[in-house]
Amino acid sequence: MYAPAPPPSGPIDVHVTVTIGPPEEEKPPPWWRRIRWGYQAGCLLCAMPLSNPWAWVLDSARDGQGLAGAWTLALIPAAVLALLDNARHVEAAGAAPDLWRPRIRAARARILLDAALIATATTLPVTTAVYLITGVRP
Repeated sequence: MYAPAPPPSGPIDVHVTVTIGPPEEEKPPPWWRRIRWGYQAGCLLCAMPLSNPWAWVLDSARDGQGLAGAWTLALIPAAVLALLDNARHVEAAGAAPDLWRPRIRAARARILLDAALIATATTLPVTTAVYLITGVRP
């Protein structure tokens, strides 16, 4: 069908362009290797004094409103604080390295979340287990 091309009359000049892209990114280490142990311990230590008043509020709600009311009062603020903590840590991760305010706000959100979780963990689960196992209510 097609006729072959005639042979070239002069020298053949071939140009090759090689494009080398960035190297493939290495996978980040697993989450348990990325934990900043000192930061987490510092946030937990700062959260301990803040958890006592919240534990008293939960204890009062448990005695006055019942166990369901206390769990509701504990979990809704914890969920809001977890969302705020996540947003603040994303903000801090995207901030310039020399900006301290986003990192301080992230640490403050983590301390408040830790305080709420510590207060919930020290106030409600034991009472809930006792109520469920024995059926005894005050």
